[in-house]
Amino acid sequence: MRMRNVPVLVVLQDRNFQFLWAARWIHEISRRMELLVLGYLILELTGSAFAVGLISVFLNGPRPPLSLVAGMLADRLDRWRIMVGTHVIYLFIAAFLLVLLIYQLVEPWHVFLAILMQGTAKVLDDPTRRAALFDIAGQDRITQAMSLEMITNNAGKIIGPIIGGVIVQFYGFTGAFILLVVLDILAAFLIFKMRLPDGSARMPRDTAFLQGIKSGIRHSFSDKFVLGVLTISLLMNGMVFPLQYFVPVVATDVLKVGPALGGLLAAAEGIGSFLGVIVLAGRSRFTYHGRYFMFGALSVAIGVAIIAWSPWFVVSFLVFLCAGMGQAGFSVMQSSILLLCSPPDMRGRIMGSQGLVNGVGHVVGGSGIGAIAQAFGISIAIGLNAGAGILLMLPVIIWTPLVWRPVQLYRRPEEAGTTPA
Repeated sequence: MRMRNVPVLVVLQDRNFQFLWAARWIHEISRRMELLVLGYLILELTGSAFAVGLISVFLNGPRPPLSLVAGMLADRLDRWRIMVGTHVIYLFIAAFLLVLLIYQLVEPWHVFLAILMQGTAKVLDDPTRRAALFDIAGQDRITQAMSLEMITNNAGKIIGPIIGGVIVQFYGFTGAFILLVVLDILAAFLIFKMRLPDGSARMPRDTAFLQGIKSGIRHSFSDKFVLGVLTISLLMNGMVFPLQYFVPVVATDVLKVGPALGGLLAAAEGIGSFLGVIVLAGRSRFTYHGRYFMFGALSVAIGVAIIAWSPWFVVSFLVFLCAGMGQAGFSVMQSSILLLCSPPDMRGRIMGSQGLVNGVGHVVGGSGIGAIAQAFGISIAIGLNAGAGILLMLPVIIWTPLVWRPVQLYRRPEEAGTTPA
């Protein structure tokens, strides 16, 4: 087989995808690094596991009220302009915290305000970027494009926490944010250089704003594949994924290790997921997308439940790595299924629906786990939520067609009633 016929390499030949992919590499490294750094900063400023859990609340709090609106804007406005604007905001936030750290003025409320601003920008960035990926890659290569997107996501999970932990331990929080500002400048420059193809699918400007949002909600509930993905995503983000915010607490209180090893632990999931995504990216054809999605979700939930009770760093690292391999299937297929099952002019809104359920899950999960951890300990908080998540996923597996049927590509009503000649 010629290398240029490998689907994932065909996607990479597009110059605009190269700019977007390079920007995502840099941004994901800076975002994952910043998440760990802010966790240690809040822990140092407050000494409270509950306060660390509030990072999830402030980061994801804007998603429930704004995700559907953000998806509508992604379908209606110029996606390139939106992405440039959000990356400028990311740069401003990092520079704001750096100035406060240099002058030793930083307080917990400054950090939470910055996280809230970052979460608001991310609400608009996520559906816009994923719809733009479909514009560049097209229907036939969207799974490979999402695999490449997840490669950057997981590379960030590996590199970002390791760098963040080492810099915090040896150079402090100011040194970490100097690097974050530099990375955000590079990412914003690359997004500015990118262009989307002419004729990218957008809804007509004369569509009523509220009516457009309602149509996206109707599609989310009427398509069982879409509804199944959103339901599982809600459970995962509410009961399983909040562990990532509590890595500093787990490393400090349970495993008794410092920030450098805490960063390595946070990177384990990314290493496993990176390996899993490499395997998925090499495949040329997928039929049962839902099986990868469901198996991945269960693998991550089981892994988190084990990590909650492990007092050994090596065991926690290896389990986290295996859970990351499962997350590759979950994350790649999550957006792929939603995009494949949705009409072209509604993809931004469906990505907004994904952001909505992810945000609700993180807000509830982050605050709930933080409160339980403060009262009963981090192991009980994480283990209890992960176990409940596994039990609640089982009826969804039975009810939805995700495991039992191949994904059905979206066809407009007038097309569904016709048969090929």
